[in-house]
Amino acid sequence: MSESPVADEQPLATDGQAKRTNKGGRKPLSCLACRRHKLKCDRKIPCGTCIRFRREKFCRLNPAPPRPGRPRDRGETAEDDAASPEGTYNVESSVRESISTDGSTGVGLLSFRNSQLAAAEARDVPSFFRALGLDANTTSIPVSSLPQLLAEIQCANQPSLLWNMMKGDDNRRYWETQLRSALPSRSMCDLMVNYYLDHINWIFQITHVPSFRRQYDDFWDAKDGREMDFMFTALVFTIISVSALFIPPVTAEIFGCPKELIRDLAHVWHKVSHQALRAGDYESKPCIMQLQTFSITQFYWYSTNEIDTLNSRLGQAVRTAQTLGLDKDLTPSQTLHDEMRHRIWWDLVDSDTFQSICLGRPPLIRLETPGVPLPLNCNDDDITDAFLRPRPDNEPTTMMLNIFRARFFKLMNSHICYSDPNGGNTYEAICKLDDEVLSITRSYPWFFQLDQEGRPPPLPHPMGEIITWQNHIIRTCISTQRIRMYRPFISHRIGASWAKCTEAAEDAMAVYRTLRRNKSSTSLQKFLPQAYQVFSVAVTVTALLLVEGSLPIHNVWQQIRNMADDLKILEDEGCVSPVASRGRQVLTKMLGLVDMGNNGAPVPEVTDDLISDIGFIFGGEEAARTYLLRLASRNLLVRQSGRGTSVPSTVSEQKATPTSMNSSSYSHSGFQNLAVHHGAVDESIVDHSAGYMVGQPHQQQHQPTNVYQMDLMMDDMVLQNMLNFDMTAMMADSRFE
Repeated sequence: MSESPVADEQPLATDGQAKRTNKGGRKPLSCLACRRHKLKCDRKIPCGTCIRFRREKFCRLNPAPPRPGRPRDRGETAEDDAASPEGTYNVESSVRESISTDGSTGVGLLSFRNSQLAAAEARDVPSFFRALGLDANTTSIPVSSLPQLLAEIQCANQPSLLWNMMKGDDNRRYWETQLRSALPSRSMCDLMVNYYLDHINWIFQITHVPSFRRQYDDFWDAKDGREMDFMFTALVFTIISVSALFIPPVTAEIFGCPKELIRDLAHVWHKVSHQALRAGDYESKPCIMQLQTFSITQFYWYSTNEIDTLNSRLGQAVRTAQTLGLDKDLTPSQTLHDEMRHRIWWDLVDSDTFQSICLGRPPLIRLETPGVPLPLNCNDDDITDAFLRPRPDNEPTTMMLNIFRARFFKLMNSHICYSDPNGGNTYEAICKLDDEVLSITRSYPWFFQLDQEGRPPPLPHPMGEIITWQNHIIRTCISTQRIRMYRPFISHRIGASWAKCTEAAEDAMAVYRTLRRNKSSTSLQKFLPQAYQVFSVAVTVTALLLVEGSLPIHNVWQQIRNMADDLKILEDEGCVSPVASRGRQVLTKMLGLVDMGNNGAPVPEVTDDLISDIGFIFGGEEAARTYLLRLASRNLLVRQSGRGTSVPSTVSEQKATPTSMNSSSYSHSGFQNLAVHHGAVDESIVDHSAGYMVGQPHQQQHQPTNVYQMDLMMDDMVLQNMLNFDMTAMMADSRFE
C-alpha cells in the first residue's frame, strides 16, 4: 500500500531528520515534500511540483540536496563548508552554482546569516547581482529568487543591503529583464496591437498610429545593449492587455497562445504595464506617453468595473497634465507634438467631466476662457512631424467624434463649475442648458445625421463602420445626459420635460437598431468594447419605462430586451466584463418589474442592490433612489383601485404596444446571430464556438449567469514571482530568448 499524502499544513521533517531516516539507503534527489507525496521533483527551489500544489514554503525549508561534484575554489576548504549551518549555502559557492555553462541561472535558496551578510557587504556589488541572476549575460530571472532573498534579508534585520544594490544601472537591468520576460512573441504582440488599432483605438483616438508603429518597430528591433524605454513599454503592455479582454480566443490560439489563457493574460499584462510605469519613475518624471497609457487603460477599468481605481488614477493623470502645462496650450496645433497634447488634454477633460456627472462630484478640471484649442478634424495620416493637413468639417474623419464630445463636455464643465449655485438647477436653467446642447447636435455634419427612419447615411467601409459606431457613441452620450437633466421635473410633468426625455430616449436607441442589422463581422468586434455604453443606455431607458409606465417609442420593451441579450455575447466570448455579466442580470430584473407593472401587479420595493448597480448611471445612488421611490406611488394607485388589474392610463398605453418576442422585428436580427450569417467571412475574427442565438431570448432569460471574475489582488512580491515566468517559453517566434 502506498503512503498517504501528507496534508499541506503538516510540518515537514528537517533535512537532518530526512538524512537519518535515509541512513544507509540511496541518497535522496528530491525535496522532502515531493518525496513524501511521491511526486517528481525538478530540484529547483522551490520546485515546479511544489509551486503547482502551493507548497513553496515547505520546499524552501527542505529543498533537494545540492548536486554532487560541485567544483571548489583553491582557497576553499572542507572546514569552510563545515562552518556553514546544515542545509544552507555559502554566498560565494551559490554564485558559482548559479552561473552554469550555458549562461542560464539557477539560483537556489540563499539563507543568509548575519556573518554572511557582513561578508557580502564587504565584497563588490556585481557578485551579489550575479547571485540574483542580474549578470549582464543573463536573459531571465529564476523563479522566486528575489522574493526569497528579500525575505531572508528582512529576517536578518539588514534590509539595507538589497536596497543599496538595487539602484542605477543594476535596477534598470533588473526591470528590463523582468519586463522582457513578460512579453509575448513578436507575432502574438503584432496581432494584439493590430486588433486594438483596428477595433478599439477609434473610440478615444489617443494614439497617433503612424508614429506609434515606428516606435513599435524600434522597440522590437532594439539591440541588446540599447536601454528599454519604460514608458513606451507600459503603453505596449496596456494595449495588448485591452486587446486580450476582447480578441476572439481562437484567433490568439493560432498565434501560439492557448485560448483558455488569453483572458487571464489580460490581467497579467495590465499589472505589468503599471510595473513598467513604476520602473520608469513616472511619478517624478511625468511625460505625455504615460497619459496615453492612462487613457487606454480606461477600457480595462470600465470592463472590469474598477471605477474607484479609474478615478484614483484620473486624479493623478490630471495633475501630471497640469505639471506638463497641457492646460496652458492656447495656440492652435502647428506640429504633431502640439496636436497630441491637445488630444490628450481634451480626453482628460471628457473623462473628468463624465465622472463628475456620474458621481455627483465637482470636476477636477475647471475650464477657463480662452482655453486649449479643440483637436483638428484630420485623420492620423494627415499629420506628420513636418506638416498638418486639417480637413473641412463636412469631410468624415476619425477625429470628428472627439471634437463633438469635447464640445459637449466643455459645455457641461462650464455649467457645473460656473452656474449659479442657487438657480443653476431650476427648470428654466436646465432648458437654457438643453438649448445649448441641442445647438451642438444641430451642428452635426451630414454623416452624423439620421434619415427619416432613424438610419445614419451609408459610407464605404472601413470608415463607414467606424463613423456609424461613433455616431452611436456621441448620441448615447448626449441623450442619456439630457434624460438626467430633465428627470427631476417629469414627476409633475413640468413644462416640456416629459417630451424632452422621450425624445432623448428615442435618439439614444436609434443608431443601435441600425448597428444590430449590420451583418459585418468586424462590427461585432467593435461592439465588444461598448458594453458599458450599451448598458448605460438600456438602464436609463428602462428606468423611465418602469417608473413612468410607458414610453411613446415603438417596441421599446423589446429593444431593451435585445440590448440585454446582446450583452450575453461578451459572456459567450469569455470576455472579462462584469459590466456586461452583471448588467444583463440587472436589465433582466428591471424588465421583469416592468412586466409586473404592465400586468397590474404591485411592483416590489426596489432593493439597495439594484440601487448600487445603477447608481453610477443615474449620477449617484441618491439620485437613483429618489427617482425609483416613485414606484411606491404607482403601487398605491393599484391598491386603491381595489382590483389587481386596474393600472394607470400610461401603463395601458404601454400594453397596446406589441411586446411579445415573436412580434418583434428585432429579435432575430442582431449581433447574436452574426456567426450564423457570416461564419465564413472571417474565421480568424469570429469565434464559432460562441452560442450567439441558442433559442429565443425568453429562454435565455432564466439561464444562470457565470460572471467571469478573478482575484486581481497582487502585492509586489506575488507580482515579481509572476513576472519571473518567461511567457516567451510558451509562444513561438520570441525575440528575447
